[in-house]
Amino acid sequence: MAHKLIEEIVDCNNWRDGDFAKFKTGLLQADEQFWCRMCVPMIYAHWEGFVVSSIKEILKHLNELKLKPENVPTHLVVHCLGDSYKSLSGKQNFQQRVKFTEKFSETMKSTMEFQTKVESKSNLNSKVLKNLCEIFDFNYAKFSDVLPDIDRLVNVRNSIAHGENSFLPDAENINLYISSVKSGMDILLGEISTFIENESYLENTAA
Repeated sequence: MAHKLIEEIVDCNNWRDGDFAKFKTGLLQADEQFWCRMCVPMIYAHWEGFVVSSIKEILKHLNELKLKPENVPTHLVVHCLGDSYKSLSGKQNFQQRVKFTEKFSETMKSTMEFQTKVESKSNLNSKVLKNLCEIFDFNYAKFSDVLPDIDRLVNVRNSIAHGENSFLPDAENINLYISSVKSGMDILLGEISTFIENESYLENTAA
């Protein structure tokens, strides 16, 4: 039986399959070039929307668990510290180092509270996805087969958004983008499921 969190993620995103089906059937009823250009940003929106909303749910779940820093892997502690590291950028002065150390000490003594804002940079390509996977130690390599198509989708979407006319996706492109995005979503859901069911957010789970 799937964890409640996984069921909630699936239930909240079931409607996306219906939209993907409409993107495909719409090709039979509209000017192909116009329809395909219109579909690209919408397919991308589904990709980013699924990834961002899913990761937000993980972070909310971790907050509900009231985890202590000494019980979780270092990569999660680093993510919890978040913007605190910005104070150490460049040639930081003594007071900036004091401020960071205070924040670090406070975090290590209290229940962890993750910020649920997910930084996708509105450009969720392979680089951004890798950064998100590193937070939870997801197996990024599993996405290798679909990421070239998703990166292409992101590039075409950006070009269309900037008013460029050199990219002319066709029905084959649209079907490929949809297939790759759906596969990427399934892979991410599988990684989340493993993370939750194995309680990989606890330091001692690898023992």
